[in-house]
Amino acid sequence: MTDLDLLWRRHAPAEVLALRPDFRTDPRRPGAQTFYRELQAQAPAIDEVLARLTTDPALSAAIAEGQPDAGHLVCELIRTGEPADLAVSDFSMRAYLDWHPDIARTGMDPLRHYLLYGAREGRRTLATLREARHPGRRPYNPDLPTCLIAVHELSRTGAPIVGLDLAREAAETHNVILATLRDGPLLDSFLDHVCDLVVTSQPLDELPYCTGEIFQRIGFAILNSVECFAFVPFLVSREIPFASYVHEYADYTFPAYKSTFTALFADLLIFSSDHVRDSWTGRLKDIEFDIGRDTMVLPQRGFAVGGVDAARIAEARGRISALIGRDCSQVRLVCGAGHLQWRKGSDIFAMTAQICRPRDPDTVFLWIGDGLNPEDMGFGVWMDYHLRQVGAGQPEGNLFLLPAGPAYPDVLAASDAMFVSSRLDPLPNVVFDALDAGCRIVLFDGASGFGDAVYRRSDHILPVEYANPEAAATALLGLPRKTGLDRPAPPAPQERLFAGIRAGLEARLRAQRYFVRGASRIDVPMLFPREDHAAFRVREREKMLRYGRRLVWRDIGTAEAALEASDNWVHRRLRLAPYATTTDVAAVPPFSIHVHAFYTDDLAEDIRAHFTYRLARRIVVTTDSERKACEIRALMAAEGLVPEVAIVPNRGRDILPFMELFLPGGLAGEDEIWCHLHQKKSFATTDSGDVWRQFLLRILLGDEAGISDAVLRIAETGTGLVAPFDPYHIPWNASRALLPKVEPRLPGPLPDNPLLFPVGNMFWVRRQVVEAMNALFGPGYPWPNEPIANDGTEFHLVERLWPAITTASGLDSVFVHKLDQKRV
Repeated sequence: MTDLDLLWRRHAPAEVLALRPDFRTDPRRPGAQTFYRELQAQAPAIDEVLARLTTDPALSAAIAEGQPDAGHLVCELIRTGEPADLAVSDFSMRAYLDWHPDIARTGMDPLRHYLLYGAREGRRTLATLREARHPGRRPYNPDLPTCLIAVHELSRTGAPIVGLDLAREAAETHNVILATLRDGPLLDSFLDHVCDLVVTSQPLDELPYCTGEIFQRIGFAILNSVECFAFVPFLVSREIPFASYVHEYADYTFPAYKSTFTALFADLLIFSSDHVRDSWTGRLKDIEFDIGRDTMVLPQRGFAVGGVDAARIAEARGRISALIGRDCSQVRLVCGAGHLQWRKGSDIFAMTAQICRPRDPDTVFLWIGDGLNPEDMGFGVWMDYHLRQVGAGQPEGNLFLLPAGPAYPDVLAASDAMFVSSRLDPLPNVVFDALDAGCRIVLFDGASGFGDAVYRRSDHILPVEYANPEAAATALLGLPRKTGLDRPAPPAPQERLFAGIRAGLEARLRAQRYFVRGASRIDVPMLFPREDHAAFRVREREKMLRYGRRLVWRDIGTAEAALEASDNWVHRRLRLAPYATTTDVAAVPPFSIHVHAFYTDDLAEDIRAHFTYRLARRIVVTTDSERKACEIRALMAAEGLVPEVAIVPNRGRDILPFMELFLPGGLAGEDEIWCHLHQKKSFATTDSGDVWRQFLLRILLGDEAGISDAVLRIAETGTGLVAPFDPYHIPWNASRALLPKVEPRLPGPLPDNPLLFPVGNMFWVRRQVVEAMNALFGPGYPWPNEPIANDGTEFHLVERLWPAITTASGLDSVFVHKLDQKRV
């Protein structure tokens, strides 16, 4: 029989034992009745829940044997919290509140909630995490340094395979923890090289509850792919330095915040090629990232051309012939490899085969890879039909497909050339493999890191015009055939990728001389929105500011200093001013309000909450239907207001309807001062969006009794724009690509970053500024139709151009700050 009292003394904290030498009573509670006795009287089924939670072998045995008070002991030990709860069960008092903030907000005891309700609701416990944690086959050695390597998934694709190479090399000198967001077929291969492997989609929540000395000894981390951005909050919260090894082009990395947060907090960004790094230039400029100082280029493999002998070629071609049903012994064989998809250009590969067929029927194209799903409407349906129409797989044809698998080495050995038909493909491993087998490579110029100068020097790399299958076909047909080597090729140089990344990271950390400690005046979240993560927000600011990057302003003085330091013409007439209110109605100038109300949900509440509406000379409301127009007239009439309602097409979000008021014959008339507002649904669909909405309206309008002095500032001589100061440093983002379209019509080049603009597109403005914005784009401009992208359209550009247009009009832009007004 298990000695329960001994287990109590072994696991209970000393301070608890001093008060409770016997777990069966609790002198702190009424009648000394324990927590367990109270709950068990209400819900006898808690014993079953406690049994499932128990992980301590002795306690599990006692429960299984039906020993009295075994469940009682488990319950009382869990309730003492750490470290006892972690040691004896799959329940953590702290983790339950961390993972279920709704329970934390109620103030309810976490164990009480789980035993009575949470287990039935299927709430997450440590069991979920522990099931996803796999012991590696490498023992932990306390004498070695420890590193964490993160991969986004364990599939047999490019980045995870690079991650496996990293782990294999790292294991020679380090304890390795492998963390991944998703499981996959490479899991068992990784276990050969790591001490611990954790699959977690919520690293910030779960990794702190991974027990063991190894998790307390992480010296640095490598995030292998921008898709590992979810690990950034954990690393920042623990102040673990990290390098991010980036394989992905910015062009297809969405949402953009993945690249933003990866770059903002990485100690070092390492790119697989110059071409990939170049694609990130705009996004790095957005956060004022020092590209020269904080990046390096390191390919995942060394460049070398190998080869195979004639016997190997013949042997491989024999097996390939049997697989595809066509004699390949004398043909020119062109291979392609990878997942069939638009990015890989599988359709272009097929078109190139079609072009070559009449020119040389003995040139055969063979693609090896998975991904073709004939039921996938995004790609598979169309690619499947395409392949059937061009006769793919027919013995008399010249285009064949094989699934990924054991035929891959034979395909490379047999092939004369590889055609990399990808539209964008950073530095695909298959090209290195093909070069090892002596294949020549034809690829599109501007589509791959293999266009870097180091590869162009080789006669085995032949770039052709981007996305031109005719050019690819001509190049492929002109290549010499692979005849085989007389002797084995020397092995390709082994790139020490892990050593290179570690050395680069260590050098960057040693070189750092500027450090920032402590909280900043502006406390808006980046990675850590929760109220109880205030300490983590300090750490994220410290790291961002340490490297001179910017996504949030540190304080008002920093924003003013940035304007002062800028030599760009736009910033010369931008200034900041503190928020204030007035009740002096007589001092308020004549003004009009425009509201674009595509959504009407909050309009009545907005009017009641802001006295300024009642002072407007005119209120012009644009919407897109007569039904909404009637609703707007009725709700405003209830507040004693008479709006002018115009029905406009649903085009141009909120800003185009406003700008069109100022076209010849427009509703703006001769009114000089306008406040532009809108009812944007995204503001109201989340708690943080609603807070942002109140932030903007309070600064622009005031409240139910006071009038914001923003309206007084717009009336000052020489002022053309007044808007809220946003604590976030919002850059050009995807609008950067549109700058060349408008810069020639402006007084000078636009700045690297706008620094300040009316974020949220609500502001006070003078009519000449709006007329100048209309003139910039000109009459009949082909504005994009809805639905539009989340960023990068002319409407997003207009939002950022208001200060530039105001400066160009010879007027000032004023940004009003109210730091005590909650932004999110």
